[in-house]
Amino acid sequence: MSVKRIDITSDIQCPFCLIGVKQLLNTLEKYKTDHPESSEHQIRLLPYQLDPCLTHEPSSRLDYYKKKFGEEKAKQITSAMGARLESLGYKSDYGGTVSSTHLAHRIQTYALLKNPSKQLPLAMDIFEGFNGYKKDPSDKQWLSSLAVKHSVFENEQQATQWLEGNECDEQVRQSYMIAKKLGVTGVPFFVFQGQYAASGAMGEEEFYKLLEEIDKRESTPKQDSPAIIAQGEACQTDGVCGKA
Repeated sequence: MSVKRIDITSDIQCPFCLIGVKQLLNTLEKYKTDHPESSEHQIRLLPYQLDPCLTHEPSSRLDYYKKKFGEEKAKQITSAMGARLESLGYKSDYGGTVSSTHLAHRIQTYALLKNPSKQLPLAMDIFEGFNGYKKDPSDKQWLSSLAVKHSVFENEQQATQWLEGNECDEQVRQSYMIAKKLGVTGVPFFVFQGQYAASGAMGEEEFYKLLEEIDKRESTPKQDSPAIIAQGEACQTDGVCGKA
């Protein structure tokens, strides 16, 4: 049985990324139950920055949204996203801080390169910590503790020393550029088998239909660039949350 690859371009500060990844994971579980003969899926999370101007200096997340969207729009977004996250079993709390997500992308990329099976659970903890527990993406102590929890590093001292270096920096920055060349302007962005693309959190029913469609298309010639065959809700590079 072959393994089907799913690449998910995402950013830690995008709530639709957590929503979309969770929807996909739920769908894959159901799809495998319904189609036990179907291939296993290997998921890779690839880096993206919605706001590359953010630094590692934390600032109020609510103030950041108010400045970006306006006070009324920020209230609408946080209320709507809170309900969406909670419907999937996640806590929602916008009282924390926001900063550059580059360090989180670096450690996720390191996990992918060194121990691929650890990357997804590590990333899900980072997503959940930022969206529900006021964790900051540039908090080295927090990232180090998660890296140890998921056996990416043996201890927090090693993890912190690694974060203070620059390993995987080049790979992460290359991923930003590749996403740009692919025309990715909103996340989450899914590419199945390097061939079929879908943008945004579509919902479990739509993901299920997408998996069925991809299975049907597997016999067609491989395309030079991903063919977008489904779209959902995403966070845009300009900071606007909505349809991709």
